[in-house]
Amino acid sequence: MGAGWLPWSAASLASGAVLLVLGALSMPPTTEVGQVIDVVTHQDGAWLMASASFFLASVGLTMGLPAVLWLFPRRHQTVGLVGLWIWAVGTIGTAGVAAILILFRAVVHTVEMTPAQVEALSDDPLLRLGLGAVFGAFYLGELVVALVLLRGRAAPVWVPGLLLLHIAIAPVNHLLPVQLQGVQTIVLGVGLMGVAVRATEAWAGSRPLARL
Repeated sequence: MGAGWLPWSAASLASGAVLLVLGALSMPPTTEVGQVIDVVTHQDGAWLMASASFFLASVGLTMGLPAVLWLFPRRHQTVGLVGLWIWAVGTIGTAGVAAILILFRAVVHTVEMTPAQVEALSDDPLLRLGLGAVFGAFYLGELVVALVLLRGRAAPVWVPGLLLLHIAIAPVNHLLPVQLQGVQTIVLGVGLMGVAVRATEAWAGSRPLARL
């Protein structure tokens, strides 16, 4: 079976990374409920852009993950494949996050809700469980893949290093100044683009030279 699909998958991974960064930077730089409601009400375009970006990023990243397979050493392929399957749960779940953003927008524009009511809605245990599962799968899959890439030396050290840095920042990202909280997603985007470029280079290097 040929690997002519790989450049397309790598391009999809890079596109998904860019869209993920765009979606994250389009979100309001605050977690205060009243300000978020104000953004949805008065900056509807930015909210819709974030929702659309997260949905398209979900498609791009999911279709792009197979390109990472090209970088796994043979002895680590099983572990790497498990990591990709776990990561895929997170990337597919990103579309669910986009759907929640759209639903939240519809609620704000349709029903008069106070910040306290929105806060109570966000505390729903099933909603928290679902989002926790999506983010947990995303970070766990990313961690496994980054460690396999690091051990296998199939990519420059900075590529899995950025993926690991993205995971390390996650617990403290909310403590950073608002202006710097988007850096975490930018780190992930650069790391994913590095994976895409390296996968394409490895694929191109493995092809037999065309006859003149």
